[in-house]
Parts: sequence; C-alpha cells; structure tokens
Amino acid sequence: MEADLISHTGISSDIIKVSMGGKQLDVEINLFSDKDQKFIRNWMKETPPKIDYAFRVEATLKQLGTVPKKTSSSRSSSSRSSSSQTKTKTNVYEIHLTNLTRQTVRDLRLEYRIVKEGRSGKFEFQKGSKEISEPMRYNQDVVFTTAKSELDSYRSSYSSYSYKEAVLGILVRVFDQQGELVTDWRSTGTKMEKISWEGIDRSLASRKTSSSKTRSTSSRRRSDPSR
Repeated sequence: MEADLISHTGISSDIIKVSMGGKQLDVEINLFSDKDQKFIRNWMKETPPKIDYAFRVEATLKQLGTVPKKTSSSRSSSSRSSSSQTKTKTNVYEIHLTNLTRQTVRDLRLEYRIVKEGRSGKFEFQKGSKEISEPMRYNQDVVFTTAKSELDSYRSSYSSYSYKEAVLGILVRVFDQQGELVTDWRSTGTKMEKISWEGIDRSLASRKTSSSKTRSTSSRRRSDPSR
C-alpha cells in the first residue's frame, strides 16, 4: 500500500490519516506490511499528534461566606444616630471541563482569568491554572475550584458614599501538551465583551512591575545611611 503519512492522534492509536490518490483517509495501521508498520510507529513517535479537540466548559460562581469586617455607630449633636458597615464576601468558581473529543486526551493545561469590578469601578483581575495530566475519556469531565476571591462592600446611613465590589465573569483557556490553544471560553455579559485575555495579562504584568519598583525604592530608602 502506497500512501503519504499525514497525521495521527497519539502514539497508542491504531489509526492514522494518510493521503492516497489525492484523498485523505483514516486507515488502520495493521493493513500495512510489518516493515511499514514499524516505520509508521517510529514516525508517530517523532511526529506530534494532531487531535480535533472539543470541550464543553461550564463555570459556576459560588459564595463561601460573608464576614462583617467593621461596624461603627455614632450620635450627632442633634441626637441623630448613624452607622456604617463593611463586609467581605468570599467566592470561588467551580469549573467543569467535559471532553467532547471523540477519543481519550491527556496532558492538558487549563488557565483562567477572573474579572472583578473594584470599589472605584475599575477592572481587577485574578489568574490561575490547573494541570490535567490524567487521561480524559470521551464525555468524561474534570471538576475543580479556583482560588478564593474576596469582595468588599461598604454602606453608611449618614453618607452617600458606598461601594460594592463584584465578580463580572471568568475567561478559560485550554492548551494541549505542545502548548497550543485548543479551547477559548468566556462568561457572557456586556462588560465582559470589553475584556480580552491579552489585555488582562498586560494589566497583571504592569501591576507586578509597578509593585517591584515600589519595593525596590522602599528598600533603597531603608538602606541609605544619609537618611
């Protein structure tokens, strides 16, 4: 049998994609001669697999609890009482990743970016990842929980100033063992449409650089004997 080798889905697979007569076909390896089978197996070891990945992603925001951080009260000269309260809510996302690929997959990396709206109305971000090394059969799912996210709120009976931080959504990406992006998913929402993965990473990198410069400046000031 004469054919050009095109791709395979993994070294343990018994089927490869070949080009024969101008057509691409899926062919069982055992149809080739013993010599060709040995050549094909060596080729499979040296050639990265090509898989038509398909996943379903579901992310559910769950509240773990609410803790009152500070409550204060006072009485004005006109004998009117007033109070203020600050609370902190702790949330996590529970992510379900279901393998819809028509074969077993493994050695995946899932990354996520959580988007929050801070007290000033500006976006804030949180990142994390999970390695999925165990094989996932067709229709099998993996469930994991993200790192905790804290949201503060403040209200007062004597001032119009108040704020309430909120989680807007989450972005999820899945990468294969070669580091190639195979799934890109995000929460729905008007504000989420303005957010990009690359923009989040630029913001996080900028904040990290700014924080490092601040620590470096503070360290130099403490070590300067002339001060």
